[in-house]
Amino acid sequence: MNKLNLLHSGLLIASMLISLAPSLVHSAETDAKKSHSPSAVHWEYSGSAGPSNWHKISDKFALCGSGKRQSPVDIQYETPANLYPLVFRHQSIPLQVVNNGHTLQANYGTLITNETVKIGGKNYPIKQKPVYNSQMMLGDLPYKLLQLHFHTPSEHAINGRRAAMEVHMVHQSADGNLAVVGVLLSHGKQNPILQQILDNASPTINQVNAPQGLTINTSDLLPANRQFFHYSGSLTTPPCSENVNWFVMKSEIQVSDQQVKRFTQLIGNNARPLQEINWRSMLISE
Repeated sequence: MNKLNLLHSGLLIASMLISLAPSLVHSAETDAKKSHSPSAVHWEYSGSAGPSNWHKISDKFALCGSGKRQSPVDIQYETPANLYPLVFRHQSIPLQVVNNGHTLQANYGTLITNETVKIGGKNYPIKQKPVYNSQMMLGDLPYKLLQLHFHTPSEHAINGRRAAMEVHMVHQSADGNLAVVGVLLSHGKQNPILQQILDNASPTINQVNAPQGLTINTSDLLPANRQFFHYSGSLTTPPCSENVNWFVMKSEIQVSDQQVKRFTQLIGNNARPLQEINWRSMLISE
C-alpha cells in the first residue's frame, strides 16, 4: 500500500473513531464555564486534586487515567504525510478575556446585545448565544473557532523539549468534534496578543472583561511557516475527552520572559504531564 493510500486509510479510521464518540467530546468553552461553578468538580494542577489524581476525583474524569489516546505528548518519530492544509478564516473581533482559574482565555464569539423585547410596556434585552464566524477549514469540513487559551510551560514537547508557553486555538465542527491548533511560544520578544490578554484579565474568576475598542485576531498567533504535526488525542484538562484532532505547529512564535512571569503570577504552572503516545502515529505535513 503506498503512502497516500495508507494516509487516506488512517484518516478514514480516525474519522470513524471520532464519529463514534461525540458524547465524549465537550467543548473547552463549556468546560471552562463549568470549572468554577458551585456544582463543578474541583481539580487543580498540583496536590491531591492534581493530574495524577484527576481520574479519582469524579467518574466523569475516568479517561484521565484509563484513556489510551491522551494529550499532551512528546512529539518525535514523525512520519511525513500528504495532509490536508489548514486554511484559517479567522476574523478580528472585540476582545473578551476571562480568567477561569485554570488559564487565561479569550472567547471568540461575537455577542449581539442590542435586541430587546417589550413586555408590559418595558424593554428587556434578549439573551442570545454568541455567533462564531471565524473558521478553520480541514479539507472541505469547517470548524468554528470557539476560543483560545494559554499554558505554561508548553503542554506538548518536541523531541523532549518543552517551550516557555503554548497557545491552544479550540475549534469545533457542526457535529461537535474538536480540532485544536497548538502553537509553542519560545523565549524572545513580547507577544502583542498575549499582552492584550494579560492587561485586561480580571482577577475575579469567570468574570468576562470586554474592554471598549480592543480587537483580537488569532491569525496573529500563527507562525509564517504553517507546517504542522498531527495526531489523535484528547482534551488536556478534565474530563480528558477523546477523540480530539490535534494540529501542533512545527514553528514557534515568541513570548517575553516578563509575560511568562506575569502569566505565572496570575495562573501558576498549568501544563498537564506528558502522556504515552502508545500505538498512535505522529504525522507531519509535507
